[in-house]
Amino acid sequence: MKQQIVTYSLLLASVFTFQACSSDDDSADTTKPTIVLNTPTEDQHFHPGESIALNANFTDNLALGSYKIEVHHAGDGHTHKNANSAEWYYIHTATIEGNPNSYQATHLIEIPTLIEGDSIELGHYHLGIYLIDAAGNEQQQFIEIGID
Repeated sequence: MKQQIVTYSLLLASVFTFQACSSDDDSADTTKPTIVLNTPTEDQHFHPGESIALNANFTDNLALGSYKIEVHHAGDGHTHKNANSAEWYYIHTATIEGNPNSYQATHLIEIPTLIEGDSIELGHYHLGIYLIDAAGNEQQQFIEIGID
């Protein structure tokens, strides 16, 4: 009988020990990082062959990890696409070295004039930034720009 009491006591003690080491840690980072896009601005217009000078400030309560810049055509399905034009898509990803809690991103995005021999599709485009902190929390920001 004493052996069973000792065994159950050890089993119960180990359950409480593992419970105390659970992943429900209150200090886990659940705060999303922040994005302040300085340039370009909402509805700013560009021309094929020009560059978009992106400037953004990223901050996080603990540590930043990486970001992605994306530009894609924002056609709504009601536009009449020119048979001799192509939609432009741009993507750039970067790791923020050293995991700082603030970072200024500067990036030059070249707008092509031709894509595979066709003129670039003119019109509205979305420019998006995805920012991920070191803990995996993500923030997104999108603006609309024009290429005409």
